[in-house]
Amino acid sequence: MRRSVTKHRAILDAAGRLVVAQGYHSTSIDAVAAEAGSGKQTIYRWWPSKADLFVEVYDDLVDRDVLAKAFHRHEASLEAGLTALLEQLFRFYETTPAGRILSGLIGEAAQNEPIRNALRTGLVIGRAPIVVDLVSAFIAVNTGQGAVSAVVVNEMIVALVWKRLVMHEVLDSDAAHEIACLAVAAGRDGGGRER
Repeated sequence: MRRSVTKHRAILDAAGRLVVAQGYHSTSIDAVAAEAGSGKQTIYRWWPSKADLFVEVYDDLVDRDVLAKAFHRHEASLEAGLTALLEQLFRFYETTPAGRILSGLIGEAAQNEPIRNALRTGLVIGRAPIVVDLVSAFIAVNTGQGAVSAVVVNEMIVALVWKRLVMHEVLDSDAAHEIACLAVAAGRDGGGRER
């Protein structure tokens, strides 16, 4: 079914505003519909669940192109490029509700298989190419780097960022650098085993 671009945008924006105002867990589809001036049935026609809606809101807020540009501006080394990408990601978490949305989804995924599937499909698998493609392209051009598993680098970044996010740990430049270095080191250790 064709979506009205205006209504679609209104729903995504309303969902983000409500997370800022009342938190992820307190935000319901009913509240999003009311805030967006849309019908609840419209939301459920476009997104089968709250998790699916918020995966798209997260994807909308955390712009893939902006992350890639941050990486490319600082790609003197793989660690420097990934540090810049993570610093940009953390800025998104500071300036948008993306971090709160992701935290909420992670918390609910532990208890709910449909949410876990939405998170896995939309963010774990759906956004993996951001890091995997950047690391793979960097390694292809910089052959002196040795074997590095782009998949392992991505998995380490996801694990460390999500852990820090859920535990409300500091996500700053130092954390970005530490995560980037740990991920690249793990990728080198696992460089012979692409999955």
